Amino acid sequence: MKIVPLNKAKFGMVLAMDIRDTTGKVILKKGTEVNEIVIYTLKKAGIFNIPVKKLDVLKELKKEAENHGVISKEKLDLNYKRVKEVFKTLEKSGDIDIDLVISIAASIKEDLENNYSNQLFVPLKKLRDFDEYLYSHSLNVMIISSLLAIENGIIGDELLNVSISALLHDIGKTQVPIEIMNAPRALTESEMNTMRNHVLFGKKLAIENNIKDPNIIGGIYEHHERIDGRGYLEGKKKEQITTFGKIISIADVYDALTSTRSYKGPWTPYKTISFILTNVEKQFDGTFAQGLINAFGIYPSGTRVQLSDGKFGTVIASNRTNKIRPLIKIDHGDTIDLSEEKSLRITKVLDYIYIE
Repeated sequence: MKIVPLNKAKFGMVLAMDIRDTTGKVILKKGTEVNEIVIYTLKKAGIFNIPVKKLDVLKELKKEAENHGVISKEKLDLNYKRVKEVFKTLEKSGDIDIDLVISIAASIKEDLENNYSNQLFVPLKKLRDFDEYLYSHSLNVMIISSLLAIENGIIGDELLNVSISALLHDIGKTQVPIEIMNAPRALTESEMNTMRNHVLFGKKLAIENNIKDPNIIGGIYEHHERIDGRGYLEGKKKEQITTFGKIISIADVYDALTSTRSYKGPWTPYKTISFILTNVEKQFDGTFAQGLINAFGIYPSGTRVQLSDGKFGTVIASNRTNKIRPLIKIDHGDTIDLSEEKSLRITKVLDYIYIE
């Protein structure tokens, strides 16, 4: 049992004790599952800290979601270890193990091509330790970038090159001091300039390691440029930015905003997608941003929702042909496909549960 603030209470918790109001009357019994109605009841009673126990609700959600996964859990975990190996070698010697990079990219590309369908669950690697952010981020950006490429008809060797560029997009950060990388505060102007220069460091590292493809280099060097010309390092705009740069820019921001960092908490995928859509044709290319919506949906997997019949559920997969009607696992009930259940609709977005 532990005491949690009410704003941290969420689906998957149950009350560990009876909850009483100021008169001593029991308003919620021990064992009551925490949901949005329970939270509202507690707020109304002026109770803002509650005793809870956690339930293992993720096991069933994972099982349902994995039926629609574009990458298997085993391959995700294996390639995370291999990405870590790439960066450890680079940090020690300055050498990029290009054979291993190609093998990782080909492995992810194969799964995406084989498993891409109308109903998608996109598993991403959750950050376990701030010092390992670069590894999980690089893997996630490779997966997301590859999905955006597929959505825009990029196949074959060009798709492989997108995956390679995305995997290597932040290699320049191996030359940024760790105290700047993990600073739990706003960076000074000097530190910010060093951080911005990671794209230049990355470009130089790639060239020094005999990576010559201009598109791969473009993705590494240009992923912080913006459509409106307000990005860095060169302030390129619109068609001056390579296709790879435009794709990786979106994937990079999506994963960065949805990740926990030393200086911030994570945004929900729903909020992040809303941000990206708001900034189309300012920060992001609209065509590739649409690819993100096609792959993740308006309500990405893990989004907690309430339906028009009052029931609560969790999105487990997107519907590419109908972005506002995903697959939802009803709490203690069946999985329903909203594209087929025409009488139901999502009326409220409530919270988010990470499904790995």
